[in-house]
Amino acid sequence: MTYLEERPTRRTVLAGIGIGIGIGATGLAGTATAPAGAQSEVETEFRFGGSRAFWRGQSPDAIEGVDNPTLELEAGKRYRVVWENLDGEAHNWVIEDADGNNIVRTEIISEEGATQTVEFEATAAMASYYCEVHPSSMRGDVSVSGGTSDTSTPTETPAETPTPAGEADHTVSMVTEGEEYYFDPIGIAVEPGDTVEWVIESGSHSSTSYDDRIPEGAEAWDSGVLSEEGATFRRAFEAEGTYDYFCTPHKTLEMIGRVVVGEPGGPAEGSMPPDGDVPASDAILEEGSVSYDSFSGAATETASPTPTEPEDGGDGDDGSSGDGSGFGIVGTLVGLGSAGAYLLRRSDRGE
Repeated sequence: MTYLEERPTRRTVLAGIGIGIGIGATGLAGTATAPAGAQSEVETEFRFGGSRAFWRGQSPDAIEGVDNPTLELEAGKRYRVVWENLDGEAHNWVIEDADGNNIVRTEIISEEGATQTVEFEATAAMASYYCEVHPSSMRGDVSVSGGTSDTSTPTETPAETPTPAGEADHTVSMVTEGEEYYFDPIGIAVEPGDTVEWVIESGSHSSTSYDDRIPEGAEAWDSGVLSEEGATFRRAFEAEGTYDYFCTPHKTLEMIGRVVVGEPGGPAEGSMPPDGDVPASDAILEEGSVSYDSFSGAATETASPTPTEPEDGGDGDDGSSGDGSGFGIVGTLVGLGSAGAYLLRRSDRGE
């Protein structure tokens, strides 16, 4: 199974401009293809529009305009699905078997207009397709002719961590607010043996550990995507150290958090998660918990310092500003003007 995510972002546009001359007539890097002989030819390409209310068929004609249409496949044949994000919410494409095991799964994308392409070989085990973030409304059936489900090998899924009994010692809200997605508090300090409960306040979110940013010997966790308001996930923390985690649908939008159990320690210390910043462990210990508002506000203040006046309060004798740079605003404008005149002269000469 191969898939390609296409995101028309400013970064990719600039990158495309930068390398456009290099790729020349080779075409855009926009199609995921298999090595020659490794994959059979694609039998059919299906196109969909993805919105939180449905998967809307776009092509071929048999599914055009149909919401959550049934995919008619033939075992052993190769197919391609291309879908476009219609509403800017988090979505992905998953095909599962009758027991709920994932057979095909793409990453979650959340940019309106972004497209994603996935290619796969149909097997008799395939039963339905859906979006993990909106599994009830964005779901359709898969009908496969030929073959038997006995030959399929379902994707192995990790054993779930039992939910601790009793009341939680700490609560973290999972929030969607406009274009912001966050855990609140973003950082909490707990004692070994304490239980933390994540609660959906709004939106669809998960609590998922960075496997390489938790203490050695500690158990990783993944709540899966929770979509109903008030839905919860609970976990007990035993091993001391620092735990960093994220929300799967909004990982790239910096929805991350930190739990410090007892004393800080482990691979998360000394660096920030790859997808954004969290409060330092010492600050979390000192406060007990750090709210999202206080942390994001502090970050904004740090990023926008208040300008200061020069010590002498005026210009120097040479006409430069009093900051000692020797090159004031006037000098900058003169330099730019000279450079422009020079380029115009060269242009007039045909150079």
